Amino acid sequence: MRISSSVFVCFVVAVVLVQAGQAQGGKIKMHNWPQRLEELKVKDKIGEVPATLAEAHAELERMLSPEGLAKIDAMTSERQMHKEHFFGLGGDLLTGWKLEGGSVLAQHMEELGFAYASDMAYAIVDTFWCKRHGQDYRLGERATESRRQWETDEKAQEEYDKRVREGRAALRSGMMGLHFEAQDVPTASIPIREHGVRARSLCRLRDGVFLTAYRQGSMRRAKVPIPRRNVAPNDGLRLAWPYDHPIYRGYGIGWREDFSTKPRKMKAEEEFYTPAYYFDPADRQIHRIDVPEVNEVYRAVVAGERAWFGGVTDGKYVVAGVGAENRITVPLPQSDEMPDLGRDGASLLGVYAKTIYRLEGRTWTVLHSGDILLPRSGLPPLRYGDKVFFLDEAYMLGRQTDRLWWLTIGESLYPRALDQDVGVLAAGGPEWDEVNSYCVTSEGDLWACVNEWYSNCLLRRAQDGDYSIATLAGSVRFMEGWPETRIESEGAYISAVTALPDGTLLLASRTGIYRLQGDTLKLELRFTLDKPLEELRDKTVSRVVWRREGDKMVKENVEVVVQKASERGRKVVDHVTWNPNTVLQLADGSYFLGTDTWEGAYWIRPDDDDQWTCLPAAEGDPVVW
Repeated sequence: MRISSSVFVCFVVAVVLVQAGQAQGGKIKMHNWPQRLEELKVKDKIGEVPATLAEAHAELERMLSPEGLAKIDAMTSERQMHKEHFFGLGGDLLTGWKLEGGSVLAQHMEELGFAYASDMAYAIVDTFWCKRHGQDYRLGERATESRRQWETDEKAQEEYDKRVREGRAALRSGMMGLHFEAQDVPTASIPIREHGVRARSLCRLRDGVFLTAYRQGSMRRAKVPIPRRNVAPNDGLRLAWPYDHPIYRGYGIGWREDFSTKPRKMKAEEEFYTPAYYFDPADRQIHRIDVPEVNEVYRAVVAGERAWFGGVTDGKYVVAGVGAENRITVPLPQSDEMPDLGRDGASLLGVYAKTIYRLEGRTWTVLHSGDILLPRSGLPPLRYGDKVFFLDEAYMLGRQTDRLWWLTIGESLYPRALDQDVGVLAAGGPEWDEVNSYCVTSEGDLWACVNEWYSNCLLRRAQDGDYSIATLAGSVRFMEGWPETRIESEGAYISAVTALPDGTLLLASRTGIYRLQGDTLKLELRFTLDKPLEELRDKTVSRVVWRREGDKMVKENVEVVVQKASERGRKVVDHVTWNPNTVLQLADGSYFLGTDTWEGAYWIRPDDDDQWTCLPAAEGDPVVW
């Protein structure tokens, strides 16, 4: 683990140095970086493994070209050798001389006191520069540092293993011991589609379904992740990685050309936006909702019996509410940014970067204000009791997280994250910062579906902060050996949860629809997918072809097969990611499902013969409310 991470870190540092040199007008240029690496590549010249450090130096002098040796001789410091050339030269030695596999040279370096193969490769490369420049090898110092790091890592590993054991024990003891009923139930075949809306929230409205969808905005690209402001837990202490993720709000995250860390104000649509749609059972289509009061809709939510739409009109942020009998336009409490629209019972919430407002009649009142940035929420922020919940959708180090936060109003200025709050469970469970779906019951219990598929977990956080586990990896019981080995489970991989008024939970996953009442988890409708979870396909690319039509050349896009699924025994695998994250039961007993991915939304209903049919909801023309 340390070997690979050391090489990777070295590579990242080298690339950053090269790019920084470009930005600062230094001597390091990106265009000659591959050339300099190639000059010191020795992989194809490696012969017998040397037995000692001296023999290793002699072999390097034999393998390296006169030009390569001259460049090493021209280096002014060991540090320059280490930074600029370890990734190419040291990587070749690491594998070619089998320093990871206990070769005779590796045994010799161990006798000198080196603990890690990567440290051995570092030492060989660095001391080769010392040899060429008549400098002291400082072998004792290098070996001591390697051994110290090994002891530190061993201690950290022991502590980690202890935390994992404690976490597994907590998971085992925290299982609710539910009774699972999966008797013969109807089956519905799911015709998975490849393009559709990425649903975020569902609610019944106007004899149909009001939903919001996730749309990625025109976010700037950046070459390094630019952190915003860290949000500490309630005690003000920063936790160790990976439990101290910063909140990202209002910055471009990704790749940017100038390495600037200077913040800039984002427009309403630049991170992501969640426009409103309406599913009409009459035509079985989803329609984007437009309202005359808002030219461009970026936020939407239903609070009470009124649908609210926020966005931009004539360059100004506006919010409008459409009810069954009337419609109103309310001035926003701040004019400098577009708030997330949330719900507090039947009232509307306006959540800005640092302030939360509640709309009472036509007047905004402040619920919370502070200097700590609040998360952007893909789901509309929801207030239950003294807590406001946010499901953050930030890109962190190239990975999108769905992190569940809550802010306790009047108690703390710091939001709290689920993965911070689970305590000992954090070490032994799934990725707690990957929350697919959550709800809060009328009794104040928080239910969350964490992670996907084999690491999937449905857990409950009671009002007093105690955690318990309903299902783990598709089972109502703890399975020894998870997650290192995949063990056959009951198949209850829950990914969507909704609280019903009677305290029952309506649940869904790619395996079916479930209901949890008391201590009984019951499968009500089983799903079969019309596509396998992994499907062999030919690998194709789209290419432009020009052909002549009369006296004109016409451009066509054609699909060209570049690899057959069975070619050379290799597999071209297409993974089906269909995973419901929202579920709703309609008045007629049918179900409506939304997915977090591009597979869209689905209406599942019984026909006259009590057979269940699943209809993908196609996107129709926009409608004006």
